Parts: sequence; structure tokens; C-alpha cells
Amino acid sequence: MIITILSDSPMLCTGYSNQSKMLSKYLEEKGHTIHWLANGYSGATMNGMKLDDGTELNCKIYGHSPSDQYFNRSISKHLKDTNSEIFFILLDTFMLHGDPNNPQNGWFLKTDTSPAKTFFWFPSDGGSGMPDGCELILNKIDVPVAMARFGQKQVKDYYGIDAKHIPHGLDIKRFFKLTDEERTQARMKLGFNDKFVIGVVARNQPRKNLDRTIKAMSLIKTKIPNAVLYLHLDPSDPAQPYSLNKLIVKYGLENRVFFSGMEAHKGFGWDKMNAVYGVMDCFFLSTSGEGFGIPIIEAMACGVPVVATDYTTTPELVKRHNAGLGINLSGVEEQDMFLKPTQEYDINAFDGTQLGSWGVERGFCSITDAAEKIKYLSEHPKECKEMGERGREAVLKEYDFEIVGKAWEELFNDTSD
Repeated sequence: MIITILSDSPMLCTGYSNQSKMLSKYLEEKGHTIHWLANGYSGATMNGMKLDDGTELNCKIYGHSPSDQYFNRSISKHLKDTNSEIFFILLDTFMLHGDPNNPQNGWFLKTDTSPAKTFFWFPSDGGSGMPDGCELILNKIDVPVAMARFGQKQVKDYYGIDAKHIPHGLDIKRFFKLTDEERTQARMKLGFNDKFVIGVVARNQPRKNLDRTIKAMSLIKTKIPNAVLYLHLDPSDPAQPYSLNKLIVKYGLENRVFFSGMEAHKGFGWDKMNAVYGVMDCFFLSTSGEGFGIPIIEAMACGVPVVATDYTTTPELVKRHNAGLGINLSGVEEQDMFLKPTQEYDINAFDGTQLGSWGVERGFCSITDAAEKIKYLSEHPKECKEMGERGREAVLKEYDFEIVGKAWEELFNDTSD
């Protein structure tokens, strides 16, 4: 098949780029022809490339001009010129919309995508439905595919859209549990040999609610005397909503919080990332919502139990596999979003959410519950280890990209004319 991908550039260190690279490589190896419309890349067209981590892509990679954001002006011509049979999109839905005040005015709604059949691997990272007007994008798509069961259920309950579901995945050869000796050496190198290490891998941006991470740590320091917080993020990220360094000083955590040295838009090599997870005793995410949550399954693949906000995708990734603990939303009792209509769940969660941009509800985890859940793991090493083992088993069964790639190829074949 001739397949065009529209997603983040392979040179960017984003989740969308990560998943698109793996899918492109999988499909290339199966003999398909790939064209990549690379969002965020403005250079000349390349006939393949080799990345710093050794990944080789044999697809054709196209850049765009400032006036052609998300290739909004050139998609139609490209699909016709290449005679693409499949047009695959992995971006936020609002990127293809562009105008939250006029739902009928989204640019993609006016775009001719023939002769290709369209597939959108879409996220939903909050409550009260899709970003304003973005359900219209999914209605235009031939085969909408949710990256999370949460999103799949949400669009069915709110809009009657029957979306497929294929989860994100990872390379299980790159994420695995360290041996005891490797783990000890890695922890000693960082000065963590006698510490309870709470790890975070996240972009330093508003949606991650990292102030709640720091505030939780201010409670944890009295509950777990040897606890440290290990942050794999850039404290100077241009996307930061506030200064983490100032918060660390404000709460007296200067000797409790450590950074991995990651720089925004640069990231770490795969050889280093496994060790980042490997030194952790638990993985902590105070996020306001995730479209999927790749760092969560990376931590699980490394045998690390997860403590994350019990909202959006945590129930399916973590709680369903008993691979960690969900943090209650502030002022909200634990509930199962899959046992009731999504609209009812959203109303029941209102005490712990706040309306954000594009009309999407954002969740706020309880800081005290987060501290208590992490304290529980520190006091129950046997259960902690078992959660990590179950997380690894879940990744091997459901999130290995060989499984994910195969699911995509089968879907393309099953839905082709």
C-alpha cells in the first residue's frame, strides 16, 4: 500500500513522533511505501534518514512552510500526486480544526482527501467530550481509531461515534527491568542507593500539574524520611507555567529533588531512558489527563509500579492491570468510569475538575491522597514488586509495538476497498 502519515516530525522528541516512527518502520519492513508529512519540520524533502539513536527510516519525509501549518494547504495535492491509498493522522484533533469559536469552520473539514481512505489515531485527554467542535473532525474521518479505551467510550457516549481502538505501544527490547546489580550501580551513581526514589517522566507544561507533584513531595518528606523525587524533565522548559525551582525552594525540598539533565526538545537516547526508569521505586504522575500515557507503560515495562491521577487513561493502563494505584481526584470518591455513561461520570467528577481550553475538563488529583498512596508503596515492598511484575506482563501482552503494528496493518487491509 501507499500510505501517507501526518504527524510530528521524526526529529522531535514527542509521543506522536515516537509512535509514528515505530509505525512507519513496522510498515516499511512489511513492504509498504510511506510518505511522512512532518509537522514541525521546515527543511527540504528527505529520502529517508538515520536518527541519533540508530533508527533508520526509509520513508520520504516532507517539510512545510510557515503558511502551510499541519500541511493544511498541501494535503489534497500531496494525496493525489502520490496516489495514496491510506491517509493516517496522529495529532491532536484541535490541530486539524483551528477555530474553537466556529465549529463548522475547521480547515480540515473543507479538505479533499481523495483518493485516500482516512484514519485518525486520536487522543482525548480530559472530560466533557472532545475539544469544542472536534467531533466534526472524527465524523469526517473514514476510520477513527482511539488510542485509549477511555477516548473510544467517550466519543460513543457523547456523539454516537463508533471508533476502533488500538493502544500506543513500545519496543520491549528498549524498556525492561534492570538486573539487581545494574539497578544498584545506577542508583549508587546518582547517590540513591539508600533512598526511596519517586520518579517522574513528563513534559514541564501546564497539563501535567507538576505543582501538585512538588506539593505532594512536601508531605511525603515527613512520611518517608529517605524519599527523593527524581524528575526527568527540563526545569527551564519554555512551556513551563511556573518555576519548579522556586516551588522546590518554597517547600524546602532542595535536598530532596533531583533532575536527570534532560533538555526540552532534545530528550535522552533510548540507552539512557531505561536507566532513568530503572532507578525508580515508583513512578508518579499528577497529570490533569492523558490521551494515552506513554511514560506510564514505559515505567510498567521496566517493572516500576505507577501512582497516577485516577482520570482519563489511568483506570485502563494501571488499575485494570493492578500495576499501581490511582490517585483520587480532589474531593471525589473513587469510581469506575467504565461502569456508567461518560456523561454521568463527568458530573460525578466535577468537584475534582476545572474547565480548560477548548471546553475540556481537567482533573486535579488530591495531593494528600497522592502522598498516602506513595507512602503505602514504600511500606509494602512485596506488593510494590508484584505490581511492577504485573505491569511488565501487561506490556508484553498488550503494548508491545509488534502487536500494535500488526493491528494497524490488519485494520488497513480489512478496511481497504
